[in-house]
Amino acid sequence: IMDDDSYGVDGMDLTSQGAGTYWYLPPECFVVGKEPPKISNKVDVWSVGVIFFQCLYGRKPFGHNQSQQDILQENTILKATEVQFPVKPVVSSEAKAFIRRCLAYRKEDRFDVHQLANDPYLLPHMRRSNSSGNLHMAGLTASPTPPSSSIITY
Repeated sequence: IMDDDSYGVDGMDLTSQGAGTYWYLPPECFVVGKEPPKISNKVDVWSVGVIFFQCLYGRKPFGHNQSQQDILQENTILKATEVQFPVKPVVSSEAKAFIRRCLAYRKEDRFDVHQLANDPYLLPHMRRSNSSGNLHMAGLTASPTPPSSSIITY
């Protein structure tokens, strides 16, 4: 993950050292111009969204059955304006919303790593104990039943 101190306010130039496999790169990395595109840690957030989608659905959200050459030639990622979710497995709306925040097409609309780290989906659910008034993190104690907001339903 890119450190905020390692690039300017506009981001850093994408170079051959910064390139990865095309399935995990966001649209801004495919824009061709006189200057290399400026990237930020939002590139990493896109990758997190792709990986999380792949973990839940067993396939990549964009260009799943394509080679890297096909992705480049057919502008697959540039055309990936919105993520489409398969019907199965059934995934919680919270998990889908998290993926949408990661895979926002416009980098201006996409979370950065700091926003992502504070995303409600990733934070433990906080609850106040009625008896002691102390804050407890749900999920740190054993529970006889899984939480109602499970990610996947079969």
